[in-house]
Amino acid sequence: MVKIMKKLATLLIIVSLSALSVQAQNMQNRGAMAPGLEQIVFTYGEELNLTDDQISEIISKQLEYQQTMRASRAQMNRGERGKRQNNDQRQARMGENLRGPHTQSILNGVLTDDQKSQLRSLMLDRTEFEHDYRTIKHQMIVEKAELSGEKADQVLSMMNKHSEMQRDMRIQGIENPSSVDADQRRELSETMQADREELRSILTVEEYQNLMQFMNHRQNRQNSGMNQRPNNRRQNR
Repeated sequence: MVKIMKKLATLLIIVSLSALSVQAQNMQNRGAMAPGLEQIVFTYGEELNLTDDQISEIISKQLEYQQTMRASRAQMNRGERGKRQNNDQRQARMGENLRGPHTQSILNGVLTDDQKSQLRSLMLDRTEFEHDYRTIKHQMIVEKAELSGEKADQVLSMMNKHSEMQRDMRIQGIENPSSVDADQRRELSETMQADREELRSILTVEEYQNLMQFMNHRQNRQNSGMNQRPNNRRQNR
Protein backbone atom coordinates (compact mmCIF):
# COMPACT_ATOMS: atom_id res chain seq x y z
CA MET A 1 0.00 0.00 0.00
CA VAL A 2 2.83 2.39 0.89
CA LYS A 3 4.57 1.65 -2.43
CA ILE A 4 1.36 2.38 -4.35
CA MET A 5 0.93 5.70 -2.55
CA LYS A 6 4.52 6.66 -3.32
CA LYS A 7 4.01 5.83 -7.01
CA LEU A 8 0.83 7.92 -7.09
CA ALA A 9 2.61 10.84 -5.43
CA THR A 10 5.44 10.63 -7.97
CA LEU A 11 2.95 10.51 -10.85
CA LEU A 12 1.11 13.57 -9.52
CA ILE A 13 4.38 15.51 -9.29
CA ILE A 14 5.26 14.64 -12.90
CA VAL A 15 1.82 15.70 -14.14
CA SER A 16 2.01 18.93 -12.14
CA LEU A 17 5.45 19.77 -13.52
CA SER A 18 4.28 19.19 -17.09
CA ALA A 19 1.29 21.49 -16.60
CA LEU A 20 3.42 24.19 -14.98
CA SER A 21 5.92 24.02 -17.83
CA VAL A 22 3.22 24.49 -20.46
CA GLN A 23 1.72 27.43 -18.56
CA ALA A 24 5.12 29.08 -18.26
CA GLN A 25 5.65 28.67 -22.00
CA ASN A 26 2.31 30.30 -22.82
CA MET A 27 2.94 33.22 -20.45
CA GLN A 28 6.44 34.02 -21.69
CA ASN A 29 5.78 33.56 -25.40
CA ARG A 30 3.21 36.36 -25.43
CA GLY A 31 6.06 38.85 -25.32
CA ALA A 32 7.10 37.95 -28.86
CA MET A 33 3.65 38.41 -30.41
CA ALA A 34 2.93 41.40 -32.61
CA PRO A 35 0.42 43.72 -30.92
CA GLY A 36 -3.02 43.93 -32.53
CA LEU A 37 -4.48 47.05 -34.08
CA GLU A 38 -6.90 47.80 -31.24
CA GLN A 39 -4.17 47.21 -28.67
CA ILE A 40 -2.00 49.81 -30.40
CA VAL A 41 -4.85 52.32 -30.58
CA PHE A 42 -5.79 51.78 -26.93
CA THR A 43 -2.18 52.09 -25.78
CA TYR A 44 -0.93 54.97 -27.90
CA GLY A 45 -4.03 56.66 -29.31
CA GLU A 46 -4.15 59.46 -26.77
CA GLU A 47 -0.44 60.26 -27.08
CA LEU A 48 -0.77 60.25 -30.87
CA ASN A 49 -3.71 62.64 -30.49
CA LEU A 50 -5.89 60.60 -32.84
CA THR A 51 -8.98 62.40 -34.07
CA ASP A 52 -12.47 60.90 -34.16
CA ASP A 53 -12.22 60.72 -37.95
CA GLN A 54 -8.97 58.78 -37.77
CA ILE A 55 -10.38 56.36 -35.21
CA SER A 56 -13.51 55.84 -37.33
CA GLU A 57 -11.37 55.13 -40.40
CA ILE A 58 -9.24 52.64 -38.48
CA ILE A 59 -12.34 50.83 -37.20
CA SER A 60 -13.92 50.79 -40.66
CA LYS A 61 -10.81 49.31 -42.28
CA GLN A 62 -10.50 46.74 -39.51
CA LEU A 63 -14.12 45.62 -39.90
CA GLU A 64 -13.66 45.31 -43.68
CA TYR A 65 -10.54 43.22 -43.11
CA GLN A 66 -12.38 40.94 -40.68
CA GLN A 67 -15.13 40.37 -43.25
CA THR A 68 -12.54 39.47 -45.87
CA MET A 69 -10.81 37.05 -43.51
CA ARG A 70 -14.10 35.39 -42.55
CA ALA A 71 -14.95 34.84 -46.21
CA SER A 72 -11.47 33.44 -46.84
CA ARG A 73 -11.76 31.02 -43.91
CA ALA A 74 -15.21 29.89 -45.01
CA GLN A 75 -13.95 29.18 -48.51
CA MET A 76 -10.96 27.29 -47.15
CA ASN A 77 -13.20 25.21 -44.88
CA ARG A 78 -15.48 24.28 -47.78
CA GLY A 79 -12.52 23.22 -49.87
CA GLU A 80 -10.97 20.99 -47.22
CA ARG A 81 -13.76 19.24 -45.37
CA GLY A 82 -12.57 16.40 -43.18
CA LYS A 83 -9.24 18.09 -42.49
CA ARG A 84 -10.46 20.38 -39.72
CA GLN A 85 -7.41 20.24 -37.45
CA ASN A 86 -4.84 20.89 -40.19
CA ASN A 87 -7.07 23.58 -41.65
CA ASP A 88 -7.44 25.33 -38.29
CA GLN A 89 -3.68 25.31 -37.79
CA ARG A 90 -3.10 26.71 -41.28
CA GLN A 91 -5.63 29.46 -40.69
CA ALA A 92 -4.03 30.33 -37.35
CA ARG A 93 -0.60 30.63 -38.98
CA MET A 94 -2.02 32.70 -41.81
CA GLY A 95 -3.75 35.05 -39.39
CA GLU A 96 -0.60 35.43 -37.32
CA ASN A 97 1.54 36.11 -40.39
CA LEU A 98 -0.89 38.75 -41.68
CA ARG A 99 -1.40 40.46 -38.34
CA GLY A 100 1.67 42.71 -38.35
CA PRO A 101 1.60 43.74 -42.04
CA HIS A 102 -2.17 44.29 -41.87
CA THR A 103 -1.84 46.56 -38.84
CA GLN A 104 0.97 48.51 -40.45
CA SER A 105 -0.97 48.88 -43.70
CA ILE A 106 -4.00 50.39 -41.96
CA LEU A 107 -1.97 52.72 -39.76
CA ASN A 108 0.18 53.87 -42.68
CA GLY A 109 -2.98 54.83 -44.54
CA VAL A 110 -4.52 56.74 -41.63
CA LEU A 111 -1.72 58.32 -39.58
CA THR A 112 0.22 61.42 -40.55
CA ASP A 113 3.98 61.16 -41.05
CA ASP A 114 4.58 62.76 -37.66
CA GLN A 115 2.19 60.32 -35.98
CA LYS A 116 3.87 57.34 -37.64
CA SER A 117 7.28 58.51 -36.48
CA GLN A 118 5.99 59.13 -32.97
CA LEU A 119 4.29 55.72 -32.84
CA ARG A 120 7.50 53.96 -33.84
CA SER A 121 9.42 55.76 -31.08
CA LEU A 122 6.74 55.01 -28.50
CA MET A 123 6.62 51.32 -29.39
CA LEU A 124 10.40 50.97 -29.29
CA ASP A 125 10.57 52.76 -25.93
CA ARG A 126 7.84 50.52 -24.53
CA THR A 127 9.63 47.41 -25.78
CA GLU A 128 12.83 48.42 -24.01
CA PHE A 129 10.92 49.33 -20.85
CA GLU A 130 9.16 45.95 -20.82
CA HIS A 131 12.53 44.20 -21.15
CA ASP A 132 13.96 46.24 -18.26
CA TYR A 133 10.87 45.45 -16.19
CA ARG A 134 11.21 41.73 -16.86
CA THR A 135 14.88 41.65 -15.84
CA ILE A 136 14.03 43.28 -12.50
CA LYS A 137 11.12 40.85 -12.05
CA HIS A 138 13.37 37.89 -12.87
CA GLN A 139 15.81 38.88 -10.14
CA MET A 140 12.99 39.06 -7.63
CA ILE A 141 11.56 35.71 -8.77
CA VAL A 142 14.90 33.99 -8.23
CA GLU A 143 15.10 35.49 -4.75
CA LYS A 144 11.50 34.55 -3.91
CA ALA A 145 12.13 31.00 -5.13
CA GLU A 146 15.03 30.90 -2.65
CA LEU A 147 17.58 29.90 -5.26
CA SER A 148 21.20 30.77 -4.64
CA GLY A 149 24.70 30.35 -5.98
CA GLU A 150 25.24 28.78 -9.38
CA LYS A 151 21.62 27.64 -9.66
CA ALA A 152 20.35 31.18 -9.22
CA ASP A 153 22.83 32.48 -11.80
CA GLN A 154 21.82 29.85 -14.36
CA VAL A 155 18.10 30.45 -13.93
CA LEU A 156 18.47 34.23 -14.04
CA SER A 157 20.67 34.03 -17.13
CA MET A 158 18.11 31.85 -18.92
CA MET A 159 15.16 34.12 -18.09
CA ASN A 160 17.02 37.27 -19.12
CA LYS A 161 18.16 35.61 -22.34
CA HIS A 162 14.53 34.81 -23.15
CA SER A 163 13.55 38.40 -22.46
CA GLU A 164 16.28 39.63 -24.83
CA MET A 165 15.05 37.25 -27.53
CA GLN A 166 11.49 38.50 -27.09
CA ARG A 167 12.65 42.11 -27.18
CA ASP A 168 14.73 41.61 -30.33
CA MET A 169 11.89 39.87 -32.16
CA ARG A 170 9.43 42.59 -31.11
CA ILE A 171 11.82 45.31 -32.35
CA GLN A 172 12.22 43.44 -35.62
CA GLY A 173 8.44 43.35 -35.94
CA ILE A 174 8.15 47.08 -35.26
CA GLU A 175 10.78 47.96 -37.84
CA ASN A 176 9.51 45.52 -40.46
CA PRO A 177 6.28 43.64 -39.58
CA SER A 178 6.44 41.32 -42.58
CA SER A 179 9.91 40.08 -41.54
CA VAL A 180 8.54 38.10 -38.55
CA ASP A 181 6.27 35.13 -39.25
CA ALA A 182 4.59 32.35 -37.30
CA ASP A 183 7.45 29.93 -37.94
CA GLN A 184 9.97 32.29 -36.35
CA ARG A 185 7.75 32.75 -33.32
CA ARG A 186 7.28 29.01 -33.06
CA GLU A 187 11.04 28.50 -33.27
CA LEU A 188 11.52 31.02 -30.47
CA SER A 189 8.86 29.22 -28.44
CA GLU A 190 10.57 25.86 -28.92
CA THR A 191 13.97 27.29 -27.96
CA MET A 192 12.56 28.77 -24.78
CA GLN A 193 10.75 25.54 -23.93
CA ALA A 194 13.94 23.50 -24.45
CA ASP A 195 15.81 25.85 -22.11
CA ARG A 196 13.13 25.47 -19.46
CA GLU A 197 13.29 21.69 -19.77
CA GLU A 198 17.01 21.88 -18.99
CA LEU A 199 16.13 23.38 -15.63
CA ARG A 200 14.79 19.97 -14.61
CA SER A 201 18.36 18.64 -14.64
CA ILE A 202 19.63 21.63 -12.65
CA LEU A 203 16.96 22.06 -9.98
CA THR A 204 15.35 19.67 -7.55
CA VAL A 205 11.66 18.86 -8.02
CA GLU A 206 10.73 21.20 -5.18
CA GLU A 207 12.90 24.04 -6.52
CA TYR A 208 11.45 23.65 -10.00
CA GLN A 209 7.86 23.65 -8.77
CA ASN A 210 8.48 26.70 -6.61
CA LEU A 211 10.13 28.58 -9.47
CA MET A 212 7.31 27.77 -11.90
CA GLN A 213 4.72 29.05 -9.45
CA PHE A 214 6.36 32.47 -9.47
CA MET A 215 6.95 32.43 -13.23
CA ASN A 216 3.25 31.68 -13.84
CA HIS A 217 2.02 34.52 -11.65
CA ARG A 218 -0.21 36.74 -13.77
CA GLN A 219 0.29 40.47 -13.47
CA ASN A 220 -2.98 42.34 -12.98
CA ARG A 221 -3.61 44.51 -16.00
CA GLN A 222 -5.68 47.60 -15.68
CA ASN A 223 -8.62 47.90 -17.98
CA SER A 224 -7.93 50.41 -20.74
CA GLY A 225 -10.86 52.48 -19.56
CA MET A 226 -9.32 52.90 -16.13
CA ASN A 227 -6.29 54.58 -17.68
CA GLN A 228 -8.29 57.38 -19.28
CA ARG A 229 -8.30 60.74 -17.55
CA PRO A 230 -11.77 62.39 -17.53
CA ASN A 231 -10.29 65.89 -17.37
CA ASN A 232 -8.08 65.31 -20.37
CA ARG A 233 -10.53 64.18 -23.01
CA ARG A 234 -9.47 64.14 -26.61
CA GLN A 235 -11.13 66.80 -28.76
CA ASN A 236 -11.98 66.24 -32.40
CA ARG A 237 -9.71 68.17 -34.72
